[in-house]
Amino acid sequence: ASWTALDALCRIIPKDDYDGYVGPVSRAVVHATESLPAGQATLPGFNLPKGVGPLLPIYSQGLLAGSPDTKERAVRGMARLVRFTDPAALRLFATGITGPLIRIVGDRHPPNVKAAILSTLGLLLAQVPQLMRPFLPQLQRTFVRGLSELDDAVRRRAAMALSALIPLQTRLDPLVSELAAGIKSAEEQGMKNAMMKAVVAVVQAPNAKSLSPASIQAIEALTKSNADSVDSRWQLLRSQAFGALCGVVPQDAALQLIGSNAVIDAGDSVPAQAAKLHCLAAVIAESPALFAGSSELQSRIASSVDTALAPDVASVQRALASLPAARVAKNTLLNLDIAPAGSAIIAPLIEALVRVVDPPTMGAFDSDTQQQALAGLKSVAKHRFAIAEPQRDAIVAAAMAHVRDRNITVKLAAERCALYALRLANVPAEGFAGDSRGLDAYVQNMGGPASDKGKQVVDYHRRVLNKLADTTRELDYASDDDDDPHRERAVANSDDEA
Repeated sequence: ASWTALDALCRIIPKDDYDGYVGPVSRAVVHATESLPAGQATLPGFNLPKGVGPLLPIYSQGLLAGSPDTKERAVRGMARLVRFTDPAALRLFATGITGPLIRIVGDRHPPNVKAAILSTLGLLLAQVPQLMRPFLPQLQRTFVRGLSELDDAVRRRAAMALSALIPLQTRLDPLVSELAAGIKSAEEQGMKNAMMKAVVAVVQAPNAKSLSPASIQAIEALTKSNADSVDSRWQLLRSQAFGALCGVVPQDAALQLIGSNAVIDAGDSVPAQAAKLHCLAAVIAESPALFAGSSELQSRIASSVDTALAPDVASVQRALASLPAARVAKNTLLNLDIAPAGSAIIAPLIEALVRVVDPPTMGAFDSDTQQQALAGLKSVAKHRFAIAEPQRDAIVAAAMAHVRDRNITVKLAAERCALYALRLANVPAEGFAGDSRGLDAYVQNMGGPASDKGKQVVDYHRRVLNKLADTTRELDYASDDDDDPHRERAVANSDDEA
């Protein structure tokens, strides 16, 4: 009955007046979708046979004839229709939504309108991919052009939409050629980053195995280009492409790539070390199986981390390499395939992280690296305490040296590290509720509660750590995990969605 009334109401509105109703209709749709019960993903009325039919002409007219504000509101309204309609119910309307969007996306629009159009097209690809196949050639051209836009939001939306299109393409080689040429000719770093984001999507796609040798060679060259760039976004994307590429090529070729581009050699400058460590972190995240069972590669990981975290290296640029080195150490230690219990790689990596925050050597490292090292030690103690236990006392002593650090991020990381290294916290995933046995053992190993280190940790436990441990047992406790080795990829994607 509600749908019938809506249909009848929309029919009596003159078409020339449709654009004036975009605002009221959008507000009504927002209110209806935001009022859905928890767990209900679609609006029941939209799932009827002609569910979104009455509203679509209003949005289409607003898109084609409205003011810039009306156009943006109409595009976002279409996106909400797509998001809250079952894909099966969208079959009748895919062309009616996609056609107007493609028709106007090439026109001159404010960046916010163009970004909204690209975002909606990407959403359609994600929601009803099979219905979008007839539009793939047009959409690919549209998205690739969007990567060269001056506005960063438009570039990011184009890269996201292209990432949704790539798995649907049967031939990726022409796209790789176009992206490689675009990266080489682009003068603005943001454009290079957007295009490299698309390259990452190509290499991570399920159909990446179909890439020709020429495309593989072109992508490899891109991962080596601007390796000394100070742009952190470029470094992240470049290394992600490298990591994914190692999972696409044959194993022998991947091992050769790692040996020449992802492990530190004697004589490497600090920027070169940083570039290699970024790539190493990406391969560990994307293709950890390459390292499993290879004592030689595991040894190269340990030596690379040890070189970058050597306390006697004096360089104003050392943070470029020390920060990714700490990440590599953490992600390796958390990976059961690369660092199984008893592996020879475990002790040197933990020692390297401890060295970053140990009072005799910590002066050689900046606060960001110290925070990363403490977070890594905390993660290992939390999720793989058995491999951290042999060096628990060194970990706790180093953490306690920073619980009064003037840098608040370092201080908080140190508290969390001590909390989990002493086994005070509740860790449901590990089946451990937390107790004081670790604290008691550490105090005794330090010379008893009357010793300086024993007294320090007992006092800090009474005032701070005990309260932190109690919070981990509360029902509404929000996990402090940032421990996923694949987090770099998640962060990259979330940046694009912002």
